[in-house]
Amino acid sequence: MKRLLVGISIILVIPGLGQNLIPNPNSLAELRPGKFKQVSSYDTTGGNNDRISIPKGKSATIFNETGPGEIMRVWITIDSRDPNFLRRILIRMYWDNETTPSVEVPVGDFFGCGFEYKHHASQYIGMTSGGYYSYFPMPFNKWARIEIVNETDQEVFAFYYQVGFYKLPQPQTDIGYFHARWNREIKTTPNANYVALEAKGRGQLVGITMNAQAYNGELGFLEGDEMIYVDGESTPSVQGTGLEDYFSSGWYFKDGEFAAPYHGLVLLDKKKGRVTAYHHHVPDAIPFEESIKVTFEHGDRNREVTDMSTVAYWYQQEPHGIQPPILKSTMRIPLRRVLPEDVLDPTLINNIKGAKAEIKKMTEAGADWFKGQQLILKKDKALVELEIPGAIENIYDLELYSTAGPGYSSFSVYQEGGERLRVADTVINEIYPLPARTLKNIKAVGGSIKLLLDFEGTISLDAVRLVPHREFITDWFLIGPFSNLRENDYKRPGLDFVFAPEKEIDLNKTYSGVNNQSIRWQQYTGGKAGYEMKLRQWIEPDEFVITYALTYVYSPIDQSARLLFGSDDAAKVFLNDQEVHRFFDLFRIAVPDQDTVKLSLKKGWNKLLLKVENNFGGYAFYARIIGTSREVKITSDKTP
Repeated sequence: MKRLLVGISIILVIPGLGQNLIPNPNSLAELRPGKFKQVSSYDTTGGNNDRISIPKGKSATIFNETGPGEIMRVWITIDSRDPNFLRRILIRMYWDNETTPSVEVPVGDFFGCGFEYKHHASQYIGMTSGGYYSYFPMPFNKWARIEIVNETDQEVFAFYYQVGFYKLPQPQTDIGYFHARWNREIKTTPNANYVALEAKGRGQLVGITMNAQAYNGELGFLEGDEMIYVDGESTPSVQGTGLEDYFSSGWYFKDGEFAAPYHGLVLLDKKKGRVTAYHHHVPDAIPFEESIKVTFEHGDRNREVTDMSTVAYWYQQEPHGIQPPILKSTMRIPLRRVLPEDVLDPTLINNIKGAKAEIKKMTEAGADWFKGQQLILKKDKALVELEIPGAIENIYDLELYSTAGPGYSSFSVYQEGGERLRVADTVINEIYPLPARTLKNIKAVGGSIKLLLDFEGTISLDAVRLVPHREFITDWFLIGPFSNLRENDYKRPGLDFVFAPEKEIDLNKTYSGVNNQSIRWQQYTGGKAGYEMKLRQWIEPDEFVITYALTYVYSPIDQSARLLFGSDDAAKVFLNDQEVHRFFDLFRIAVPDQDTVKLSLKKGWNKLLLKVENNFGGYAFYARIIGTSREVKITSDKTP
């Protein structure tokens, strides 16, 4: 009886091979209908020139067969001199006389990695020792066509291919046709999920490949969750716990790259903040009757700015819905430089003397320019001056981003009497976005920075970044750790519990801390107590604890000031025993200037008390005071 049931199962599956994505080793002995054939680029003259070439801007059809049939294997290899050919060459697939492709994806992304060629082997797609393969079944009943589109700026000299398929004796019924679409959001939208796929019809999702790059060089975007909506639901039926978890890994892919049959980490570049990973929904295909929408958060509550691109693989009955047009080839290129989130838009610089300024669109050159454009300066007079407004600090390091290539000149930038920085002095034959060059110790006067430029011809300013010389408070008394009385992630009454330092300041008294240890105020000064104030070097244990930091501010007059403060995870600020700031969240990584706290300093000494809570991970804070009309003195030595 068991043998009979197995036989019935196989007979039911064979008419729709495209639906049976899980190979059954027991079925290998079952004789299959139809004839297996292969279309390839072999030399029909009998020679060894087993390739085709594809002129720039042209397409080549590598498969064009009538049905019924089913493609079981696609293999290619490519010789292209364009460094970005993985993104600039497209693969398109059409089924049963449709006029819009069911598959339209850059070749690198389709076969598993859009950033670079990276050897990896999953069960269904991969890049292996110079070749690219797909074993996704691709059924068709009337006709199938696969074409390769060369959208690079030069000829593809060698393109090799093999497409293996079954020629079937009769049409298949109730099958899903193979689909794949590529999408990219060069700079993710704050407070909005990235959308990998929206499709209408009846089908099932069978895979996602993600290529993501952080703008801050870190992997915080992995804190986002996948959210998959089926058949118009308002609450996702699939919601995860983090993007590395979606790809069946953990802790920011802590053990690095791997390739499993249905999930893997193809690329992990921590220096660039790049991740390529795949999840093939084969044992866990996600069916839909009317529609599906696949989305990803980028960081906790979409707080991390990310360059995110994906390939969605799915099967559905035709006709498929309208998909957004694919980006032009130059806008598909991976970022060659990353402009930090806090760069200034150079096109807003309007106080320019000695040069004619114009705004030039750069989308034909790539995705590396701020808002897709740059500021062009054409020299008009001997001395070129410009002014950058909005400076709140006294001294900065100035980062300049510019472009090299035909039509662009090198230039020098400096302040009067200061050191000169040479910019864009690279000689190349193509337009290329240059990384930042830094001019240090630039002075701001009256809230603006004045610069002089020395050049001939035409130069570009792509972005400007002002990095302040921050003077952090480096003189503190610390006491801790106190218990934060944590009940669960969101019930942590320790932040609002009044511990002894909020009742009294007695530098000589001993108190009971975590684990009944004796704790007392300790003074810390100098560099380790400034940038950054890493509490782990002094506080133990450092998780689920509260620490207090104390210093005093002497002001010669009554005046307003701003405390720029950063902490992880939760914190309070007290000025003269009054709470003036409270921050509460589950996780936050401390960085400078996260919060701006208004301070009303009275004439004389002012007590500044910080209360800093930690849950998991790092434990640190940053604090500095700016915006005073008269200079203040900050020291922990003052006795109240």
